[in-house]
Amino acid sequence: MNVKDMLLAQLDACRENTWFVSLLNAVDGLTEEQAKWKPSEATNSIFEIVNHLIFYNQRYLNRFKDIPNEKNKDNNTFTNREKLSWDAAVKRIQNIMSEWTEVVREAGENKLDNMALELAHLTIHTTYHTGQIIYIRKWQGTWNPQDGVNG
Repeated sequence: MNVKDMLLAQLDACRENTWFVSLLNAVDGLTEEQAKWKPSEATNSIFEIVNHLIFYNQRYLNRFKDIPNEKNKDNNTFTNREKLSWDAAVKRIQNIMSEWTEVVREAGENKLDNMALELAHLTIHTTYHTGQIIYIRKWQGTWNPQDGVNG
C-alpha cells in the first residue's frame, strides 16, 4: 500500500463505517437540540466538536491546496464561526471530508509526501472526536447500538 492509498483509506474511514464508526455516521440523525446538549458547562457539545472539526479540517485543506488561512483571532476553535445551523454544519463537514478525498486522490507524490504526516494526524484527530461524539450520544441516550460500538 502506498502513501496515497493509506491516506485515502483513513479519509474513507472518517466518512464511512469500517471496523469503527465514522464521523458522518456518528452525527447522523441528531437534531440541533441534541447536538447542542451538554452534560455540564465544562464539556463541549457535539455541535461544538463539529465546529472544531470544521475549523481544523478546512484550515489543513486550505494549506494542502496552498490557500492562505486567515489569522486565527479567537483561540476557541469550538465556536460556530460561520453561524451555521446544525444541518448546515453537518453538510459542511461532509463536504470538507469529501473534498479531502478528492484532493488526495488527485495529488502528486511530492504533495502527499510533504503533507502525509499532517494528514495522518488530522484523520486521527477526527477519529478521536468521533469517539467523543459517540460517548456524548450514549450519555444522552441518542445512540443506537446497532449503529456500532456496543456497550
